[in-house]
Amino acid sequence: FVEYIFGWKGIGELLVNALNNYDFPVVMGCILTIAFLFLLINILVDIVYGWIDPRIRYQTAKN
Repeated sequence: FVEYIFGWKGIGELLVNALNNYDFPVVMGCILTIAFLFLLINILVDIVYGWIDPRIRYQTAKN
């Protein structure tokens, strides 16, 4: 979306061009990068949620 509006080359266009040219190492690298960023963002969101709302923090059972 941003690539079309601002004309910036991005990972989406790189992935599409690599798929069209059967450049599988680039495709695998793009998919690995996207998966890593997805995991990193989800971990950061979990940490921020715990910081914003202390009720959802991990608590150990006190016996």
